[in-house]
Amino acid sequence: MTFLAIIPARGGSKGIPNKNIRDFCGKPLIAYAIEAAKQSERLSRVVVSTDSEEVASVAKRYGAEVPFLRPPALAGDLSRIFDAVEHLLTRLREDERYTPDYTVLLQPTSPLRTAEDINCTIELLLKSNADSAITVSSVEPRVFIKEKSDMLTLMTNPAFLESTNRQELAPTVAENGAMVYVNRVSTLLRTRNFLGGKLVGYEVPRWRSVDLDLPQDFVVGELLYKHRAEIEASSHNFT
Repeated sequence: MTFLAIIPARGGSKGIPNKNIRDFCGKPLIAYAIEAAKQSERLSRVVVSTDSEEVASVAKRYGAEVPFLRPPALAGDLSRIFDAVEHLLTRLREDERYTPDYTVLLQPTSPLRTAEDINCTIELLLKSNADSAITVSSVEPRVFIKEKSDMLTLMTNPAFLESTNRQELAPTVAENGAMVYVNRVSTLLRTRNFLGGKLVGYEVPRWRSVDLDLPQDFVVGELLYKHRAEIEASSHNFT
């Protein structure tokens, strides 16, 4: 079985200019995704999908492949990640006759992701004979949609309103900033959905589930990264 790591990293970013190659604790942000992927013994290739020559140059410097650039039409603010992945798979099939069994999507905005997160998500998918696997983190059981009027609508089981004791409620999780998406290629292309088919989730600690989208995320992410060993050690001292 072949597992292809795909790191989508377009050149444009409104929230944080040049986000994917911006310095994060001494290295370009995208370097952390590439290094975690290359440290995983499960991945056969690490390919970056980008429309930017500058991003491509940085990605290659850190050991990723950039066999071609993504078309500008697939790199706008409203472009879908699936379309970029489909384009990459199509080009690899046409140019190299290469078709992986699974894709492993790694967003570059999750610098606290580890090779172990990647490996464990893949292993869970294989053990469960699933079509898709993602990283998740625990969240409060009551999740609401907030309307413009500030009206709240419960997204989860209405029975959750019947108890004020969260220990009585079923565990709830959500997609997280660690962002590992493992997909059987045949199911992904058929459903056009990273959550298609039988879906399982590998849980990652909430403190490492960082997704750098806004400037404050970047600041908090750097603080967490610099103190990650201390946080990890201290988290096990509550006995």
